[in-house]
Amino acid sequence: MGSVLLLLAISSICYVFWLQRKQDERAVVVARQLCQQQQLQLLDCGRSGHSFRRINGRLRFITLYQVDFSGDGESRYQAELLLSGMRLAAFNLPAYRIN
Repeated sequence: MGSVLLLLAISSICYVFWLQRKQDERAVVVARQLCQQQQLQLLDCGRSGHSFRRINGRLRFITLYQVDFSGDGESRYQAELLLSGMRLAAFNLPAYRIN
């Protein structure tokens, strides 16, 4: 019985890791699309944590991503990308300098 529980625990950890990697890949794709729409240069996208937030009146488990971008090719700015599962929850873009 103990070995079955150990196998189940290891399988669960692997599955959660796989889901997180899949979400990280989705975040990069979404960040790239959003930067193209705003005519920005995507520099970097990385996970910065998890939290619970209210979105449209409902409490959701959110993964936070930090998106570094440039509007003029010289400056570096940080935006915040929020994913709820594989869906975009919010994209908080700060004021930035353009050419």
